[in-house]
Order: sequence, then C-alpha cells, then structure tokens
Amino acid sequence: ENDQLDIVGVWADELDRVRDPYNPLSGELYITSELSTEYLAMNVTRPPFDDPAVRLAILKAIDREKLARLVLNSGALPARGILPPDLVDDSSDRARDAMAYDPEEARRLLASSRYAAAGAMPEIVLSISGTSGYMPPTTEAVLAMLEENLGLVATVEQVEWSSFLDDLNLRRYTFYSSGWIADYPDPQNFLDLLFHSRSSQNHVGYVNAQVDALLEEARVEQDHERRMALYQEAELLILQDAPWVPLTHGVSYTLAKPWVKGYEPAAGLYPWLKGVSIVQ
Repeated sequence: ENDQLDIVGVWADELDRVRDPYNPLSGELYITSELSTEYLAMNVTRPPFDDPAVRLAILKAIDREKLARLVLNSGALPARGILPPDLVDDSSDRARDAMAYDPEEARRLLASSRYAAAGAMPEIVLSISGTSGYMPPTTEAVLAMLEENLGLVATVEQVEWSSFLDDLNLRRYTFYSSGWIADYPDPQNFLDLLFHSRSSQNHVGYVNAQVDALLEEARVEQDHERRMALYQEAELLILQDAPWVPLTHGVSYTLAKPWVKGYEPAAGLYPWLKGVSIVQ
C-alpha cells in the first residue's frame, strides 16, 4: 500500500480486503493454485490407527468445505483427494465418495472398530510442527470436528521444525499434521514417494501390494492417459485404506506492483525471480 514492497504474499486475514474490487490492491493481486496438500497422517502400525475403521471414521468426520471456506477464508481449496487438482484432470467420483463428509457414517465406523467395541480407545496425541505454543486455526477446527462428530478428544504436541522432520523420518509419530508441496509436477512425486511400501518418505508404515504394483507400473508407462489412470486407481485404493486424511490444497495469493515485469506465479517450486525485472 505504501509502495515500499514490490512483491508480497497475502495472509488469509487480509484476503477480504485485497479481493475487494474497490480496493486498488485488487488490481495487483495474483491468485494461483499450488501443487500442495495439507493432511493428517496416521501410522497404520500403531493403536488405534492399526484398525482401518478408526482411520476411515476420522476421514469421514472432517468437513473440508468448512475448513477451506470458513476457517481459511477461502484461502485454500477443500481437498478432493491426495493429488492437487492441477496434477489430474479430475478426481474420480469414487475418490470423491471415499472422501465425503459423513458424520453419521463416521460414528458407525468408529463404533464398529475393535477399540470402541472393547471400550479401550487409546489416548490420541496429534503432533504438529512449531514453537509458538498456539494451535493453528485448522488444527483447532479439526480437533473440534473430531470431538463433535466422534467424541474423540485429542491432545496436541508441538515440535520444533527440524526435530519434527527428523522424527518423521524415524516414524516416531502415531498421528500428525503436515503438508506436502510437489518438487516437480507429477503424481509420482506424491503417490509413489509417499505411499510405496519401500519408500523412505512413507512415514506411516503403509503397505498395500496392489498399490505398489500400480505405482511400479506407472513408473514406466509411456502412454499419458494410461499412466494417469494408474495413479488415480492407486489414489483411490490409498483413500479407501485411509492412512492420510487430505484436508486442503493450497492457493497462493500474491501482490505485485505494476512496475514488476516478468512475474508469473506458478503452482510448483521453481526459480521464481527468473526473468523478473523492475521497470520504473
């Protein structure tokens, strides 16, 4: 606003102001979808998440539309799957059904789990990165939904970022919240890297031989449409197993002054000042 910054990102609490068509800043706003997914993850080898019914109950108990629209002020897209929209033409109807918000079905699933049936649900601790001592709004909303829809009360532990990454690689977390942004724009960078049983980035102990076979076939498939179909089939199987609960896909809001030339926001990681110049 004071012409002191050439390019700056916009936070969710400022979005209404910069999107206002009567605000001159709206003419300097760039909106770009990101190749990113925010998610909850559950270690499928540890109680209570070694029971698929518990994982699916949590998947069904979270209202992603409300997270994106109300909690994040439409600063993100509600997740339709693991893969961001720009990586696939469209998520399948079956994938959307697997992700559908359904509190009644969530309660039924949880009640059918062996932990609920035995009245022995373990303590649930959600691990998140950070050092502020404050819960992010999304985390707070997710915990409220789990309590309201399932009667599950989770506590939160906050871990410094570098320690959080180290612990992820050692699979120390039972239940955690994190995000992933593509290193390169291809479904392999999500599904194969994060869910193949032998990948070092598979932090949840997920193993599905059928998923492995689909991912390995996709690695060498030359036909684009066939390759995308393989990834979508693998994504559906992973969603049905629910080691992850995808929450939102990122949207980037950036202001750039008119004298910044050559600026082109993009969905993935790239040398973002390449070709940019200041013309007074």
